[in-house]
Amino acid sequence: MGQESDTAAYVLNSKYRRGVLRELGDTDRATPTQLAEAVDEPRPHISRALSELREEDVVELRVSEGRSVGRYYGLTDDGEGVWTEIRDRLRKVEWSVSEPSTDRQRRLVDRARDAFGDELRSVGCCEGDSVRFLFADEAVLSDYSTEAFEEMLRTFLFDHSLSEVTIPTDSCQSEVTHFEEFSVLRVPTGEAAGVFVSVAGDGGLDTPDFAETVASMFDDRPP
Repeated sequence: MGQESDTAAYVLNSKYRRGVLRELGDTDRATPTQLAEAVDEPRPHISRALSELREEDVVELRVSEGRSVGRYYGLTDDGEGVWTEIRDRLRKVEWSVSEPSTDRQRRLVDRARDAFGDELRSVGCCEGDSVRFLFADEAVLSDYSTEAFEEMLRTFLFDHSLSEVTIPTDSCQSEVTHFEEFSVLRVPTGEAAGVFVSVAGDGGLDTPDFAETVASMFDDRPP
């Protein structure tokens, strides 16, 4: 990895500046209140970080200076460059592979195996930037370098704009993400948590019945 720029180092030196850059990197604009809620930090700290980043020409106010409410901020062109430089460091994904530890998790893996057979690639749980694989076909890990695998996880968790997303059913708020070689079904099971199943190719994940079955297994309880 090359040496980072002075501005990138300045951003990385503060968790509040890191949080602001990460959130504005993933959205077009946001108010201080929205940013504070997104990064779960006190608004005064976020407001100070915004002021610091404006001084470094990383962030700009997107409305008139005299406006007292709805003060939206976004990244400048220089800020976009800094975001590109350190994006992967700010979007680090924690992942692990372990056997199912609850009856529901074991039933989830068994149902997925029954439904998709040899097409099944992985089954797991995700929450925020953490992913736990309950089952992973050996080829899923052996076919990719660690860097390439983690990049796929970042795309899955953060970059839905880079993929085709379909909603298999109105009654079950699930989504299917189609990648080049595989597809992933994700079903929310709580405020921030969810379970996912990936299969080779399209794999029939658009079938509503399977998504609803997964959702019913985790109703009102985290995985």
